[in-house]
Amino acid sequence: MNKQVLYALDTNGELQSLYQLTQVEIEYARKTPYFCPVCHEILRIRSGTRTVPHFSHLPKSNCTEIKGGETVEHDRGKWRLFTWLKNQGYDVHLEQYLPEIRQRPDLYLIANKKEIAIEYQCATVSKREINKRTLSYLHAGIFPLWILGAKHLHSSNSHHYSLSDFTRSFLYYFHDNYHLYFFHASKNIICVLSNARSTGGRRVFANTFSSTITNLSFAQLFSSVSVSHGDDHFLKDLERLWYKNRTVYQSQVSSDERQYRQYLYLRGYHFSLIPSICYLPVPGQVQAGGKPYIWQTRLFLDHFFHLPIGALVDFPFLKTPSTLNGYVPHLSQQYLDLLTQLNIIEKTGKNNYIKKKQVSFHKRVEDALEDDRRTLEQLKNLQRIKI
Repeated sequence: MNKQVLYALDTNGELQSLYQLTQVEIEYARKTPYFCPVCHEILRIRSGTRTVPHFSHLPKSNCTEIKGGETVEHDRGKWRLFTWLKNQGYDVHLEQYLPEIRQRPDLYLIANKKEIAIEYQCATVSKREINKRTLSYLHAGIFPLWILGAKHLHSSNSHHYSLSDFTRSFLYYFHDNYHLYFFHASKNIICVLSNARSTGGRRVFANTFSSTITNLSFAQLFSSVSVSHGDDHFLKDLERLWYKNRTVYQSQVSSDERQYRQYLYLRGYHFSLIPSICYLPVPGQVQAGGKPYIWQTRLFLDHFFHLPIGALVDFPFLKTPSTLNGYVPHLSQQYLDLLTQLNIIEKTGKNNYIKKKQVSFHKRVEDALEDDRRTLEQLKNLQRIKI
């Protein structure tokens, strides 16, 4: 099978693509020699009514570096991102081979003396592959910027988004909040998701900024964003979730949920009657995924419930995967801080907390719902706290 190439060098050594050419221009281009940017063999042009215009190696090509099987969306996106950066004056290269790490990023550029590898990820790949490539770049002193294809951005309205485990793997954290990057190659639109907050599971609340790349500079991708004003929507969703967990029995649940229920059952408790402080929305939940009440209930029972008033409260560190730029949230610390805001514990030193109030499991669902109402009112009244 002939190897397909979406970009080729002309006789002046400039990288060219066939995407922007009409059929007439493509026929004219056939008269000009083009060369593979990797092996420098001569290429031929192939196009037709059912064929995406591309360059092709000759049947007996010795080129072993060209990748095959990439989607039209992926190739179109790489080219448009390349052109966008080139037009801003950046020193940018398409699929430049980096011999020291044996990788070929979709785009490689130098901005403000900083090396950046851009990967435009349309296909779903394993976390292991993502981590391997990311760490390889970081060890070489290259900042990896992953931009996802638009098909990975799932939303039900302007505030609700669904993050799969795959999508969550591409989170960045800076300016005190999470960011995700998406590019719709067909529409030429970049979308930046930020200020993400989670009530648990896949569902998150977030702000999005969208722009055609012609109206956006590369530096603007990393600009500080305004704080979200969707707290009311977020807390209403939180209230609905708490009510559902109290009143609706779900028989089909995940293995983590089953283990959690068994954990409570062996201690003589029912999951529908846990205290409201086991449902609290901490910032790092976006990154952690899963259900917050599972880990919070375990901390509550194992490290708080049986302590006397005035005793030292010490929660262990909970392991959470890092973002692509190395941020690891301290979930236990965030939980302690929120319990302090709710006057359940008191901070007495830099990292010292003592138990201030006794909190118990509820006996009736009605009591649990009333506790939820009071706790939600407290959350609404808290100022300058990111939840």
